[in-house]
Amino acid sequence: MKKRFAMMAAACAVAGCLGMFGCSSGGSEPEATDQPEEPQQASKAEEAPAEEAKYAVTIDDCTTTTDYSGKSAIVVTYTFENASDEAQSFMVAISAKCFQNGVQLDTAIVDDIDAQSTMNDVKPGASTTVQKAYLLDDQSDVTVECSELISFDNEILAEKTFSVA
Repeated sequence: MKKRFAMMAAACAVAGCLGMFGCSSGGSEPEATDQPEEPQQASKAEEAPAEEAKYAVTIDDCTTTTDYSGKSAIVVTYTFENASDEAQSFMVAISAKCFQNGVQLDTAIVDDIDAQSTMNDVKPGASTTVQKAYLLDDQSDVTVECSELISFDNEILAEKTFSVA
């Protein structure tokens, strides 16, 4: 048993050394030439085609109101269009954020909007209007940004700044 263990340990050590040897550069640096290198450009055939957006959103309006406890709030109206292949709701497809002084605003609970509309599915090719409410920190301008909720590039689909003063 000890002999088998020793053989296994030795085999692992040899494999580790060979693995480390394979990682080294093992070569010298190429000689510099007097000719400038030509920049490499990807051919049009190699470029990935631009992916069409699955959703479109516009920021239509912003009104001031108060939340259930009397704090100042805004209601932002969005138009959401589903260009994907399956039904999707605004809430699942879009990340809508409001900022004041560079800080994200909290969601507000107000009486005068239909909060359910953000959760309603929208069939492909259809659009709907939704509203979301946010608590205000002060009377400075509010910047609204919308992006796809799940995205690798975090591209802003819509952005608009409103004066609330």
